[in-house]
Amino acid sequence: MSMEAWCQHYASVDICCLCPDFLDNTSSCHWASSFYDGRWVAGTTAGGCMNHKDTFWINPQFRFKLQRLDEHCESLLGPNNMLVSLMQKPDKRNRRLVSSLHIGFSIFQVGKLLQGQKGKFPAAFFNGRKPVAQTKNYLNARETMEFFRLNPGEYFIVPSTFRPNETASFILAILSKNETHVDDHSGHHVEIHKPTQPTFSEGNQEGDNKNRKLFRQYSDQYEEVNAERLQKLLNENIVNELNSGSEGFSLDACRGLVALMDLSITGTLNSQEFIRLWKRVMTYKEIFFVKDVSRTGTLSLLELRNAVEASGVTVTDDMLNLLALRYGGASGHITLENFICLILRLDCMAKIFTKLSDGQGMHLRESEWMYLSMYS
Repeated sequence: MSMEAWCQHYASVDICCLCPDFLDNTSSCHWASSFYDGRWVAGTTAGGCMNHKDTFWINPQFRFKLQRLDEHCESLLGPNNMLVSLMQKPDKRNRRLVSSLHIGFSIFQVGKLLQGQKGKFPAAFFNGRKPVAQTKNYLNARETMEFFRLNPGEYFIVPSTFRPNETASFILAILSKNETHVDDHSGHHVEIHKPTQPTFSEGNQEGDNKNRKLFRQYSDQYEEVNAERLQKLLNENIVNELNSGSEGFSLDACRGLVALMDLSITGTLNSQEFIRLWKRVMTYKEIFFVKDVSRTGTLSLLELRNAVEASGVTVTDDMLNLLALRYGGASGHITLENFICLILRLDCMAKIFTKLSDGQGMHLRESEWMYLSMYS
């Protein structure tokens, strides 16, 4: 078929190949490719495009370093050295029912002063900063891609939907003639640090005496509190005071709290164990209401992220999504009772890992694993 006939019958052509060597008319220096699966989840990692300044930063962030080419490949390099493709991946169960979202991506350069920073770049980073490269338009298509040139250095890619709170999975493909090292900048670990919110201040003798008095009001003749008594104490002294209409702490939740704080392994809390628990409960209560900026009496997923950070724990996007699934209601919002249980368990399990591991992993016998998983 002649070129004229081709142009008469076709408007576009898709070329499938293993690498884009044909783009710069040379195959002597091969392109390197890397692929990454990700997901936008409403409320946690679906921040929308840059028009939404308050939420854009919560989108997934992929940091990469672009190395300098050797002299031979540099001399053969065309005007562009990087191809980025973003493809949305529908749910297999209802693939035919899912319509494509408007998707795109932006690339930002990381300055030398920020290259050692861990975790996501916050909303303040994007104030006044323009991307060094981005998709020209947010396309309502399964895939969007851009071909451009970047100088050697450190960058990060922010894939996003056009509107916030749109849930979908995606595949990010990065092809470059330069050697490229990519890292999911959402983090890989749960990290414990000092709470940014002031902790409960009653740590003096007078405060401890007040806590012991409260403990004695609900303890048994052996001066111990079991799950049933703890449930009554928490609901009468925290939930009922709020008049929020909440169902309060369930018996199962209180069993979990006892297991987390029960260092003596008796199924009950003594005075010292209770005071440790009570101080942390009051601290997390303060954090909950400070971060509940919507004043709804619950935490949205975005507020949950801020509350978890304020409590002294840093989690990945995937972990935050799991916490919302495990402790959130049908709306995905977190109540005060669930937030307290969530943070106590998260903090406890992270500290157990830190204590038993070498920093990368840990080895447990079956009995040890069963002990931790069944009573903690």
